[in-house]
Amino acid sequence: MVGPLSLALWTALRGLRSRLGALLITVVAVALATATALVVPLVTRQVERGAQAAAQVFDLLVTAPGSGTQAVMSSLFYTGAPIGNIPERVYEELRDAPGTRRAVPIALGDNYLGFPIVGTTAAFFDQRVRPSDPPYFRIGQGGLFAREHDAVVGARVAREVGLRVGSTFVGAHGLGEHHLEGEEEHDEAHSEPYRVTGILAPTGGPVDRAVLTPIETVWEVHDEDQAAGREVTAVLYSADQLSGIYVTAQRLNAGRDAMAVFPGQVFAQARDVLLQGQAAYAALALLVLGIAALTVWLSVYTSGLERQRTVALLRVLGAGRGTVFALVLLETLLTVTLGVGLGLGLALFVSTVGGDVLGVRLGFTLAAPQLTWALVSRTLLLIPLGLLAALPPAVVAARVSPLRLL
Repeated sequence: MVGPLSLALWTALRGLRSRLGALLITVVAVALATATALVVPLVTRQVERGAQAAAQVFDLLVTAPGSGTQAVMSSLFYTGAPIGNIPERVYEELRDAPGTRRAVPIALGDNYLGFPIVGTTAAFFDQRVRPSDPPYFRIGQGGLFAREHDAVVGARVAREVGLRVGSTFVGAHGLGEHHLEGEEEHDEAHSEPYRVTGILAPTGGPVDRAVLTPIETVWEVHDEDQAAGREVTAVLYSADQLSGIYVTAQRLNAGRDAMAVFPGQVFAQARDVLLQGQAAYAALALLVLGIAALTVWLSVYTSGLERQRTVALLRVLGAGRGTVFALVLLETLLTVTLGVGLGLGLALFVSTVGGDVLGVRLGFTLAAPQLTWALVSRTLLLIPLGLLAALPPAVVAARVSPLRLL
């Protein structure tokens, strides 16, 4: 003997198969609603985790006074124009101050095929997340620069341009200009070629797309050979004690020559703004989920009209009202569950592809999207919403008299 639930399940599957077109429309609607509710939060968290991972090695950033966000984006992520320059003496005072573990100068202003040329010192390669950790930036091939116009290139630069240890290239002035190979006219200052001495191991951060060279090279190219006129774009500062970092930041921010920025604080402020945007997006997502639930109701109502003769036949064969009621709910449960599952996969796919594209634009690798229970539970609301929408058609179907239809 076939039980009532088994009969309802078998009939539900047969019914869905006979209405394949309507089923696909409903499943796609639910899947799109699910993906819409998840994609933006997933990508936002990818950017947040990727940015924090890329900047975790930098304790304190010292730049010209201005916007902290602009300072971090330009000097750490090499995106956009720097605020300005600060005198070299600010860097020297930080370097020679008691309690300083490391002060690394940064000088920007040139590029190679759109990749920023970053003037710095050998101390750049000694930066660590924690003092006991190995250096964060490691040479994968070759060695460090030793003289002016030597260059250590990031892994992405070497991969995309095809540079190898011993390769030479000519830079161009500006942060976003693309110097084309084969151009015959170069200004005299930028005509001397760089020679690749090393290639960095991949980090997933913005340094992968940087060309690192002795800071004296940048000064020479920009006619800052005289010590009195030398400037740096930023200084990456680290102290022996955490308290020393805060004391240095307070002292610099009390003056007029420079500004101290904690990258972590900038990310926290940006996160607050993103959370406000996500709150508005969450309201929109709920609206989309509500529209999906309405779509489910329309689908169930329409299919209910089509299945009236089937319901009547089931009643004649001995199926009770509960079996008919379960039939409608089972069809709805199968449809919505299939749509939600497809939507979860679609959200992960779009977030992965979008994260890769966005990471290329931002200059650092975004972590793989992670589905948390908080996000998944938001979309699982569609299942009870769909069943709730199916209740009225289920009640109507259970009350249908087989004598009226047969």
